[in-house]
Amino acid sequence: MTRAWRIWLVVSLLLAALLWTERHRYDTALARHLEQGKAYAAKQLELTGRLPAVLAESSGVAMSRAQPGVYWTHNDSGDGPNLYAIDPAGKLLATFAVAGAEARDWEDMAAGPCIADPAPSGTATPVCLYFADVGDNDRRRPWLTVYVVIEPWLDESTRTVASRSFRFRYPDGPDDTEAFAVLPDGDATIVSKGRSGTIAFFRLRRDAIARAVVSGEVLTAEYAGDSGIRPDAEIGRLASGAAVSPDGTTLAVRTYYEVFFFSAVKDRDVVNWRGPGKPCFLGDAESQGEAITYIDRDTLLLTSERGRGAAGLIHRLRC
Repeated sequence: MTRAWRIWLVVSLLLAALLWTERHRYDTALARHLEQGKAYAAKQLELTGRLPAVLAESSGVAMSRAQPGVYWTHNDSGDGPNLYAIDPAGKLLATFAVAGAEARDWEDMAAGPCIADPAPSGTATPVCLYFADVGDNDRRRPWLTVYVVIEPWLDESTRTVASRSFRFRYPDGPDDTEAFAVLPDGDATIVSKGRSGTIAFFRLRRDAIARAVVSGEVLTAEYAGDSGIRPDAEIGRLASGAAVSPDGTTLAVRTYYEVFFFSAVKDRDVVNWRGPGKPCFLGDAESQGEAITYIDRDTLLLTSERGRGAAGLIHRLRC
């Protein structure tokens, strides 16, 4: 064996030992967390279905406001700008192409009022779907984009929906985000993932969003406080999705193994989020849990990415 080969072998063995040690440390921390978390387990965590193969990375989900039993979802990066309708069992009901959109790294979605296209006086405000192209693992993107479409009907003959968009940046430079929610009044809450050391809230106001859709300007999100959730990658405590309750009083922020809840506190014309209390523990039901939406005031629906060689899962949750 030549000297070069001996050096290569030693280096390879050292790297393998380091990787094994790191993996063992991670597995030990996660196993301890899963055991301790049983003390605050969810009241109900029911498996309702499995996602179809086309939804290998369901990263956001929103309940339809007008079509009972319909849930909208999308894939993470790697798919085109597509919108999928499913039922709670995971049956694929329809697929829509989102025209005018680019799917760089869609991480979450939400349903909310169509603030950039208000309804005529005397008619009901239409519901829009918001797709947050906000993933930024390396924290390098100078701005992020949110696409907005009017919620389509499943019986429509066309399978393409037109989109509008707005852009924003963070006040102190790029950050990675996977959680985005829209309040009933049209304001948006963004929750950073935690890669920068904190899981923080940011705010985009309704009027600014409506203006940016038309003008094309890049908004600067307002810092709205630290969530109080201490990020910890070893136990999956990184924010991967968020949703606001139908009445706007509660924000649910999910990590890979927990859901944290925050109460709305009105301060003049904006909402701040107070909390969290003890989290609602999911156990290891979803190894790649990403998305969350409210079904009603006390019930949530979760979806996950494909993991461990199996299809992504759908769960109904009560905490």
